[in-house]
Amino acid sequence: MGYSRLFTAPVLLLAALPARSIEAQQATLERRVHQTVLENGLQVIVVENQTVPLATVLVAVRNGAFTQDSAEQGLAHLYEHILFRSFHSRPEAFALEATRLNGRFNGATTQEVVFYFVMVPSKNVEGAIKLMAELLKSPRFSNDDLENERLVVLDELHRSESDPEQQLSRQVERTLWGTSWSRKDVAGDSGSLAGITVDRLNQTYGRFYIPNNAALIVTGDVSSDRVFEEAQHRFGDWKRGPDPFVDRPIPPMAPRIMSSAVILAHDVPDVTIHIAMQGPSVGQDTAATYAGDALFEVLNDPSSAFQRVLVDSGLFQSIVGHYLTLSHTGPIEIVGRTTTERAQDALAALVTELDNLEALAGISDEALGIVKKRRQVERALKLEGVAALAPELGYWWSSAGLDHYLSYDARMRTESPADLERFVRTYITGRPRVIGVLAPPETAQRVAEWLRRAGRTTSP
Repeated sequence: MGYSRLFTAPVLLLAALPARSIEAQQATLERRVHQTVLENGLQVIVVENQTVPLATVLVAVRNGAFTQDSAEQGLAHLYEHILFRSFHSRPEAFALEATRLNGRFNGATTQEVVFYFVMVPSKNVEGAIKLMAELLKSPRFSNDDLENERLVVLDELHRSESDPEQQLSRQVERTLWGTSWSRKDVAGDSGSLAGITVDRLNQTYGRFYIPNNAALIVTGDVSSDRVFEEAQHRFGDWKRGPDPFVDRPIPPMAPRIMSSAVILAHDVPDVTIHIAMQGPSVGQDTAATYAGDALFEVLNDPSSAFQRVLVDSGLFQSIVGHYLTLSHTGPIEIVGRTTTERAQDALAALVTELDNLEALAGISDEALGIVKKRRQVERALKLEGVAALAPELGYWWSSAGLDHYLSYDARMRTESPADLERFVRTYITGRPRVIGVLAPPETAQRVAEWLRRAGRTTSP
């Protein structure tokens, strides 16, 4: 159990698979996915894959950090932990039931979804659906469970905060989102977690844990007709509730007005540079989300001009960027590692590259075509993974909608260099950014002074 910020997939096999072979091996989701909606509003999604006799049963709830106000940071994550513990009012009960099914279970909280799953031999899928229905439909929270699980979550938080890299990432994100930080803060902090009560857990359940704000996702060696029948049997009496976002709509994320710096001095052997900007929201600029994915696939390629300037030159040991698709403003982040001797030059070169990225030197139709094919390979491999596919579908279902995911390959095939240029102009070049630096004290001071002199930020 824990919180997660990003699902990623490795780049594999591209060079070994010609285009025709890729198309032949990639069984599309459109042919495998089956959907229905129960009368109470629960969406049921089944992806059949008879390759391995395993199945994953997952329930996703449209909850997560984005539903939290300033007094609720970490609430969604703490709730995720306690729900397992509340099962049948015995902390060990859910684990025992999962073991009887020869299954393993877990849960995760992200910015825009919370999910719970159990993976079992496919012959036990009906038992797994029954188990998940019992978990979701009748939680029983107690003060003892709350206090015990609060300590577990705080321990997770303290372990994360003891890692300088995690400290940098968290401080950069806090600065990036400003007054909207509570709606991005999955983990919470000791102060906000201390204020969560059993009454607040019950309020969360009543508002968000309703079938018309949830999806049952089953992947693996299963029959969709049988899953639909079992879903109706086990979840059909789950009472529908009011739309949780009608009387409490999610406010727009506070836009970043000016650039800032976060300088973190630690006794570390090298230097981490973390630059973050606010990107598009999938509902407001859907086209840009595809362009963002394509852009960073190109920039992260070892043969790209971006990598040649920054890594092959020796300025950075490594550098990677990404855009995270979210319904409520996804972040753009670039993270690089360099030496203390080259920290200032590396940062200056990276900022210069970002300021001039609109030119997109070296991004040809051919290079973009390779990126599109790479994405197809990644998605084909993910489709074959019984365990990884269900959480990914839960993530996309909540943040962008399943149709967005199903049409992803077709939309990516239409991306052009002009689309990438538009993304850069709109969300990167000249946009307010947060520059984070983690370095030994002497280097940190030197970089902070350089940033002040260069006028790159409003605060050191």
